[in-house]
Amino acid sequence: MSSVKTGKKTNRSSDSMLLPHIIDVYVFLILCCFPLFVVNQYYELLKVKYYFYIGSVIFLLTAALIAGTIGQSSLKTYFASFKWKDFIKTFSTIDTALLVFLLIAGISTIRSDYVYESFWGNEGRFSGLFLLSLYGAAYFCVTRLGNFKRWYLDAFLAANLLVCIFGITDYFQLDLLHFKVGMVENEKFMFTSTIGNINTYTALVGMVTAVSAVLFAAEGRWKKKCLYFVSLIISIFALVMGISDNAYLSLAALFGFLPLYLFQNKKGVKAYLLIITSFFSVIQCIDWINTGLGTSVPEIDSAFQIISQSDGLLFLILLLWILCAFVYGPDFVNAHKKNMSASMQTHIFSKNEYKPTGCRGLQRTWMALLVLCILGVGYALVDVNFQGNAERYGALGSYLLFNDDWGTHRGYIWRNAMECFNQFPLRKKIIGFGPDTFGIVLLNKTKGNIYGQTFDNAHNEYLHYLVTVGFAGLIAYLAFLISFAVRVIRRANKNQYVTAAFFAVLCYSAQAFVNLNLPIATPIMWMLLMLGELGIRENKDYNLCKPV
Repeated sequence: MSSVKTGKKTNRSSDSMLLPHIIDVYVFLILCCFPLFVVNQYYELLKVKYYFYIGSVIFLLTAALIAGTIGQSSLKTYFASFKWKDFIKTFSTIDTALLVFLLIAGISTIRSDYVYESFWGNEGRFSGLFLLSLYGAAYFCVTRLGNFKRWYLDAFLAANLLVCIFGITDYFQLDLLHFKVGMVENEKFMFTSTIGNINTYTALVGMVTAVSAVLFAAEGRWKKKCLYFVSLIISIFALVMGISDNAYLSLAALFGFLPLYLFQNKKGVKAYLLIITSFFSVIQCIDWINTGLGTSVPEIDSAFQIISQSDGLLFLILLLWILCAFVYGPDFVNAHKKNMSASMQTHIFSKNEYKPTGCRGLQRTWMALLVLCILGVGYALVDVNFQGNAERYGALGSYLLFNDDWGTHRGYIWRNAMECFNQFPLRKKIIGFGPDTFGIVLLNKTKGNIYGQTFDNAHNEYLHYLVTVGFAGLIAYLAFLISFAVRVIRRANKNQYVTAAFFAVLCYSAQAFVNLNLPIATPIMWMLLMLGELGIRENKDYNLCKPV
């Protein structure tokens, strides 16, 4: 497959032609093979995924080094003509933020009371300095040596739809992979598909949903658009059937911010309407399935019940489908009357280019509504937790009230983590206790807790970084994510593939408020972020990626 063209003629040597293919292999390994790779069922799944990722990055670095050394333009020549000024000019804000984050993590490790554990992360979830360094090394290799190709995201969807399908069949207790044989009965619902823990599973599937939604909305060719729509429906089913409330944070981020991209033209408005209609329809279908099958499927409570048992849900769905028929119907009728050719039928969904066409007012209106919603949630949190008015919000009150039992004991973990952090000396507050040493920090404080659990992770990625790499490390990490978002907004709003990668990162980042940083779903997020940055750097005219 050829790479995306940039319109510039280049005289590439044999090594520079080989390097993008090495990146292709690495991307395929991480986006397609890594999520499906399992050895010995769920036993030591974390280690298996961790070692697979390590092996993939070692392959990338070794192959790139060999290709750069044996080529006509060798590394020796490169370093002989190396100039710091020219090198620094290629750095963007996101590159700098990442280097600062890794530097702080390195200092935190060196200055830690547990250097070995900080480096390897063996007392946590293997997210020590070593793994963080691999993320950084892979980032610079991919963004400097690769060529963005749109089949990356298509392959990602195809492979991870298998993850979704296995998750759906696990919901029906079919256990097609026989991974749950011998498991304790009351723990079977906590593990699913080839990912394991349902929270990690929904973090991954949330990214699949985001990519599917953006590519469906922006795609112009009707056959491809139908495939993305099928991917969207399957991923929504899988996400909800993952029976983790974490999923709804991804959906809130997706449905809340997607209009800011889609409401550039009427095509985007119509696509968003169909996406929302599909979501509520899936919720209703799952509710019917649960009612019909009873105890044959796990019970989904909490957020799902709030939506599925809402008065008038079925009426709302019927109304939405009528609206969809109203806005899409004339296009198909006109196409049939005119007996359009296959190539012209593409225009039923508009051209593949996603250009603004006078819907800026609708974007601003949505932005205002979004701000009001965020302020409203902030007010509700204050009202519930400081004024004691949880009863005002009905079923939502349990989500707004933070106590030790909130979020399956997350409230207890967060409270103790902040108490520990407040007791840190100033240096520890700045650079942390050491990457992935959270369990060591909280060991004595939570010993003999009423839940009978050992807490080695904050179940909040940002709080986890605050404790382990300090305030400085957290700020650098947030700067890394935010600078990526800013670059996408400023420079790639016409590139649906970069935008799809961005929304995947956004959905992951939303779940990260209540989720774990694990080398199971997190490498996928890093990979998609790398590809988004690669797409921005490579397509300086910011046009769409051309077909390959």
